[in-house]
Amino acid sequence: MAIAACPRFRPFRWLILERYVAQEFIKMFLLTLLTLVSVYLIGAFSEKIGRLVQAQMDLIHILGYFGVRVPEALGQVLPAAVLLAVMITLGLLARNNETIAIRTGGLNVFCLIRPLMILAGGLSLVLLFLNLYLIPWSQQEMSTIWDTQVEKKPPRSLINMERFWYKGDRAIFNILMFRKDKQTLEGVKIYLFDKQFNLVELITAARAQWDGDHWHFYQGFSQVFHPTGSVASQSFEERVLPLTERPEDFAVLDKKITEMNFHELYRYIERLEHDGYDPTTYRLDLQRRIAVSLTPLIVTLIGGSLALYREKAYIPAVIATGIGIVFVYWLVMGFCLSLGEAGGLPVLLAAWLPNCLFVLGGLVWLLKTGLIDLPSCLSCLRLPVKVGG
Repeated sequence: MAIAACPRFRPFRWLILERYVAQEFIKMFLLTLLTLVSVYLIGAFSEKIGRLVQAQMDLIHILGYFGVRVPEALGQVLPAAVLLAVMITLGLLARNNETIAIRTGGLNVFCLIRPLMILAGGLSLVLLFLNLYLIPWSQQEMSTIWDTQVEKKPPRSLINMERFWYKGDRAIFNILMFRKDKQTLEGVKIYLFDKQFNLVELITAARAQWDGDHWHFYQGFSQVFHPTGSVASQSFEERVLPLTERPEDFAVLDKKITEMNFHELYRYIERLEHDGYDPTTYRLDLQRRIAVSLTPLIVTLIGGSLALYREKAYIPAVIATGIGIVFVYWLVMGFCLSLGEAGGLPVLLAAWLPNCLFVLGGLVWLLKTGLIDLPSCLSCLRLPVKVGG
């Protein structure tokens, strides 16, 4: 039997059929998303409520704690909600014989996936924003609430970092105390090196203050080591040093990787690479956040092709299949990330291989089952061309 072609692609105008499918998908997606987020939060509530009540937190703070967990819940369940919504929407169309009517009308049922792919693309952008910015903020807020309200610790922003070393840009810092609130270093020693990592200067200061652009060192002593072996010493009351290190470079040492947004994580990776450290763990996490953001598009392609394969769809089986696909995807993703962490795969390959495998599997399934052929698929995307004058 010949496969019907799709109508020509209209970037801003949808067919009535496409609008209908999109509306049904949106309703099913919102219902599925609300259900999955509720289940996720109920599980978190059951796990944490004992400690929260024991800490004598009032209702407002308890609700606030679970409120800031919503972005985390959305990031975890959004791909599954998209997949289930796609499979249920198309499965209901097949069960109600609407796909048969579409075929009878001369259209290729694969074109039903087109509006879903557009919506999934928008949801991928939402998930990207969640992974890069909102979820790290959520993680930080949850840690703050847990530490201050449950563990009864002072806010992390008020806890001073004490007695630590920091390797910077051709400099090694030995800092007695870093006051985050005042952006002040106390009891600081700085070992400055040249490009060949030869010690050229040792600076000792009682205090250093950040003014927004530079560090001002007070009550210090400087020793300059010349290539000839001589040492020039000089004390100073105040000195400005053009260092590349900023207060946030020290503060990020106290921040978990899950609490870093895109800019913080990218800057930290650059700092590690510049200082000669291995940033594999951080690069892998950054690539994972971006790769996972494309899962709504991937599961829409796979779920749609599975749902449209048969004329009739058994909805419980459709839901079970969707859950199985999500489970297998996360299993493959976890395995590849573990290989990347251990050095068995390059970072980019470890993060993006699961997406490539599932996209390839979805396309092979579509072609093998005969649901589409290449000319029919290309006709769905063909733009009208005006010939002649």
